[in-house]
Amino acid sequence: MKIYITTDFEGVACVVGQAGVPLGQGPQYELAARMLTGEINAAVEGALAAGATDIIVNDCHGSGLNLPYEQLHPEARILLGSPRPRRFLGLEGSAALFMVGYHSMAGTQNGILSHSYSSVGIQNMWLNDHQVGEIGLDAALAGQLGVPVVLVTSDKAGAAEAHGIIGTTVRTVAVKEGISRNAAISLSPAKAQALIRAAAEDAVRHISEVRPVIFEPPFRIRREYKLESLADDAMRQHIPGMSRVDSRTVERVSENLFDLI
Repeated sequence: MKIYITTDFEGVACVVGQAGVPLGQGPQYELAARMLTGEINAAVEGALAAGATDIIVNDCHGSGLNLPYEQLHPEARILLGSPRPRRFLGLEGSAALFMVGYHSMAGTQNGILSHSYSSVGIQNMWLNDHQVGEIGLDAALAGQLGVPVVLVTSDKAGAAEAHGIIGTTVRTVAVKEGISRNAAISLSPAKAQALIRAAAEDAVRHISEVRPVIFEPPFRIRREYKLESLADDAMRQHIPGMSRVDSRTVERVSENLFDLI
């Protein structure tokens, strides 16, 4: 049984970043890498305890070169680096997808480091008129391959977002609760990892309870940018299926959802 783990940085314990400073340039980047590695390993341990026989960890933040790989669980295979032909290589044939260290969508009140793919560029994003962030869109991508998302670890806001789009049967672990975008009350790393291990084992044992997130083609992704100039730049790329909605919003349509990411 193959379990696929996709990872992000912002939704791990004790990481809140610094206002106005990208996480990769701030004082918590190395801490985030350590915290994420511990939470990944906890998820791997839980999956193995429930019978997983093959586990892929996708380093999915930024350039895909973020983790101290020598510290990852020895039973995990690692997808890293960029560019890649498409998002979620190797997900096909997986029994389930875990999202570890994910964050809530742009504009979420008290969502720690909330954004939708670009923290400086995108204000809002919709898939077929449903407002989504990275949790929702990545769940929809997995759904196109018939793979359910059974575990999401994040802050309290991200966990609520996961239940909203995936359903109440997805297992979630909220490792911190936002006070503002850059302040939180966090679990200790040890407590967060213990909860993630237990939730991962429970999620794998109950995969059949969770249905893949399915959107029907044609797929339409609308992106509202923070600046008109960013929408101008998007239109200058002359990408097939793209049109201008208003001064800051563009839409792209395709029969293949992966083409839109």
